[in-house]
Amino acid sequence: MNRDESAMRRSSVETEGEALSYEMAATAARAASEMFARDVTIVDLRDLVSYTDYFVIASAETERQTRRVAEEVIERMIKDGHRPRSKRIQEGTAWISLDFTDVVVHIFTDEARDYYRLESLWRSAPQERGEQ
Repeated sequence: MNRDESAMRRSSVETEGEALSYEMAATAARAASEMFARDVTIVDLRDLVSYTDYFVIASAETERQTRRVAEEVIERMIKDGHRPRSKRIQEGTAWISLDFTDVVVHIFTDEARDYYRLESLWRSAPQERGEQ
């Protein structure tokens, strides 16, 4: 295999990897939307940070609802073969985070989302709104 073929093969793998990480983000966003999360947003961080490709940000009215959304996202991701590397789901918390390495899911209560404003923090990143 010559250098050009090697570069083309690497490029193809990167493209496949990027497609997989986007599909993971889309799966998490769909699961959150189907559990009635609000304002589901996918933030593309590939060109801005090295620790993840996408944030999926969603909110719900109460802490109990945020936990239910998180449970649904975890269940759907595991069903698709993606186990969380870490998860922060504590009783009485207004911000849940689920780390799937290439995708980090943030689920807030409405009030916490207004306070932390992650979309504004990453406003230079491309953002895609999920189904409302």
